[in-house]
Amino acid sequence: MKKIGIDVGGSHVTVSVIENNTDGKLPQTIMRKEINAKENPSAIISVIGNCIKEVLSDGILVDAVGIAFPGPFNYEKGVSEIKGVGGKFEPTFGVNIQQGLKNFTGLNTVPFVFANDAHCFAEGAYFRHQLKSNRTTFLTLGTGFGSAFMIDGDLVEKHLDIPENGVFYNKPFLGTIADECFSTRWILAEYKRLSGETIESVKAIAGLNTDISNAVFEKFGANMGTFLFPWFEKFGCEELVIGGNISKAKALFLPALKEKLNSLKIKLNIVFCDDAEQSILRGATIIADKKNKIQMEKEIQSKRKTTQPLLPVNAVVKTNAEYNVFPSFHTNSEIFVGFKSLANAIVKQKTVVIDGFGGVLWENFKNHLNSALTEKKVNVLWYDIDSCLKSSEEIDVMIKPNLNGDDPVFGKRYLGELSDFFDVEKLNLLQPDTTADVCIVYGTGASLANWEGKLIYVDVPKNEIQYRMRACSTKNIGCTDTLVYTQIYKRMYFIEWPVLNAHKERLLPKIDLIVDEQRIDEITWMQGSDFRSALNLMLEGPLRARPWFEAGVWGGHWMKNHIADLNQDEVNYAWSFELITPENGIVFEGNNHLLEVSFDFLMFKDNKKVLGKAADRFGNDFPIRFDYLDTFDGGNLSVQCHPRPEYIKENFGESFTQDETYYILDCADDADVYLGFTDDINPEEFKNALIESQEKAEPIEIEKYVQKYRAKKHELYLIPNGTIHASGKNNMVLEISSTPYIFTFKMYDWVRPGLDGKPRPINVEHGFKNVYFDRKGERVANEFISKQNVAKEFSNGRKMNLPTHEEHFYAVDRYEFTGKIEIETHGQCHICMLVEGDIAEVSVGENSQTFKYAETFVIPANVPKYKINYKGDKKAFVVVSYVKDSWC
Repeated sequence: MKKIGIDVGGSHVTVSVIENNTDGKLPQTIMRKEINAKENPSAIISVIGNCIKEVLSDGILVDAVGIAFPGPFNYEKGVSEIKGVGGKFEPTFGVNIQQGLKNFTGLNTVPFVFANDAHCFAEGAYFRHQLKSNRTTFLTLGTGFGSAFMIDGDLVEKHLDIPENGVFYNKPFLGTIADECFSTRWILAEYKRLSGETIESVKAIAGLNTDISNAVFEKFGANMGTFLFPWFEKFGCEELVIGGNISKAKALFLPALKEKLNSLKIKLNIVFCDDAEQSILRGATIIADKKNKIQMEKEIQSKRKTTQPLLPVNAVVKTNAEYNVFPSFHTNSEIFVGFKSLANAIVKQKTVVIDGFGGVLWENFKNHLNSALTEKKVNVLWYDIDSCLKSSEEIDVMIKPNLNGDDPVFGKRYLGELSDFFDVEKLNLLQPDTTADVCIVYGTGASLANWEGKLIYVDVPKNEIQYRMRACSTKNIGCTDTLVYTQIYKRMYFIEWPVLNAHKERLLPKIDLIVDEQRIDEITWMQGSDFRSALNLMLEGPLRARPWFEAGVWGGHWMKNHIADLNQDEVNYAWSFELITPENGIVFEGNNHLLEVSFDFLMFKDNKKVLGKAADRFGNDFPIRFDYLDTFDGGNLSVQCHPRPEYIKENFGESFTQDETYYILDCADDADVYLGFTDDINPEEFKNALIESQEKAEPIEIEKYVQKYRAKKHELYLIPNGTIHASGKNNMVLEISSTPYIFTFKMYDWVRPGLDGKPRPINVEHGFKNVYFDRKGERVANEFISKQNVAKEFSNGRKMNLPTHEEHFYAVDRYEFTGKIEIETHGQCHICMLVEGDIAEVSVGENSQTFKYAETFVIPANVPKYKINYKGDKKAFVVVSYVKDSWC
């Protein structure tokens, strides 16, 4: 099979068709055409594209196209990032050249692989000259100072023995940078300085053979030797390969260069490559072949790592009493399916902005939508907003104070905005090409380009983001490295999600189309106006968030046994995120199709309708969470505590802390709850025992320090901040808590690794700065186990009050009844669950929904009262939690 090699220069394009395995020394058929590097993107793509079409005009088939393109450039994506280079190719800034060329040539199934011309030169020269050196440096001398490094024949860009990113051009030398000293510019300027005359080419100066011209090249070689010496000594360079136009004057500068390099510890062989262009073309195809193989291996890997199913496209209706893992809210608006329908909605637009949440698989999304648009014969140019990001290094410096080093869990909330991650100058460079049929700027933050045009917002649920993180298919904003999962999540939680939520809130009134991207090959979407109407409608009655489920080292089997639609092959289920709103979604159903967006959208639409009296205090932060902790046939949770209010604010930037309660939904006869300290607790002895256990990986007798109580069904255990606690095995705990949910200071974890086999983080120091040692002995039983009482009796049941601690800002009630009851919200949002019984109908006016046993539902504060109708023979129990008026 054959490949196309292309070298794109500032004034011409060179193209060659190359046999895969021919002798590198054989001449190649070359076609060269002029290009205007200051033209608009469409014109530049047209020139390169026509060259490709021309060399393929005889019916030649190729399996890859390798392109050497000048930088700055995102070679992995094929996106131009060219700026500050004198105008050449700058109009292409941000344009996905790769996609543009595929569209122009129609070679949609052929990989187009871009690479730096210095790298192409290195690969091609190594192959063509049959080099065998272990450590090789390649230089291209011309309009710029190109460099590349190989170790054992493989290109390296990151290595302790080479300059950062494997480039010399930006390294300091003689009061400037190397690019200014070892390029055409320097030779022309130096000759003018010495002679007072202006000559426009290096070739002309070389041909003079005067004392002055010879002195210029001698100094050029000496300077280069001086610059290269320390780098070559460090790298242990064995062979130096030089190409480029200036290399043709090697006789004039080589002696001075050799003299400066003669004292290297390793004898250096210098090779001049007079056929640099052919080497670049050959190298482009070699790199295309290598990168294509790597990409094919990546494509085989899953985009998500989980056993949990995707939300289906069509609604799931449960008419029986089974728990529904895919609840949805009916809307009369149409929900559309697929990229073709989305293409129909934008095909007549001149400019389109596609913004969205972090974690969207943007290249996959672009590819699908591009295919749908090209089927309609639309000439589309794609502009990647990532080209406008600040450098990874700049972003790292900016967010460093919020990351707390390599701490695997805790950082501090970033208080800036999404725009902080972007370069204003680059954003201003991103301008649509008016000659294209449609220009699309896409990616997280795309609306910051300030283009006029239809706004599409692409959302993805947080659970799917985490599955993608585990599969390494998504990265943090502006991060070039793939971090370990804990660091990706920490960076998202403390830095990216806060700024992306604020960005999403600002965009909500402007969204023209909303897209659910979690099914990466079959999106669903709806009109923005219909979406906002659906949010308003949702605030008029009962609603349920979509739960999601996670395994854990202590996880159990209660949920497996009671929820039929869960994957039974999962090792266990430790959690159900019933209502942890920062990570839950809400699902709309329209014409039987499902679309999920983040719960945050409800808060952004109208937090007062959601929270009522509590909105002034909590704003867009939904205050209460419901989640399950399943330890049936599992293990004990870690012995832990949560931060005090001032500690969580100062250290982590949270406005309120993680105050919890354990409501025992179900338990075995031998189940326990660990709560509070023993009466004779010795803090120093306890700390020493914990540290020794951690260091020696030996268990301790935790009951010597922490009390445990036999768990009782429907009991409520109170765990305000600073209280030592844990759920024992064989419990099904409904955790009713304030919303912060990752601030668990594990102090003892039974000397066990996580499901990944690695040690779980232990936070003894954090714990000891927050735990209250006076919560011990009899005080615990008296103060931290709720003393339930009858608040109100009525003909078909009663209302029980389950008093929470004075530090809890939320209350818990339980209604026990048969038949129908009516509950008033009194201006507070109610979070509810049917904890006894099979199925109940909840209605607000004419709006009614049914909820099953163990399903969580929400009544917005906007609803003054709601009715619950239970038709079973036995009593229904419904737990209701809400913010106390005194805390608003």
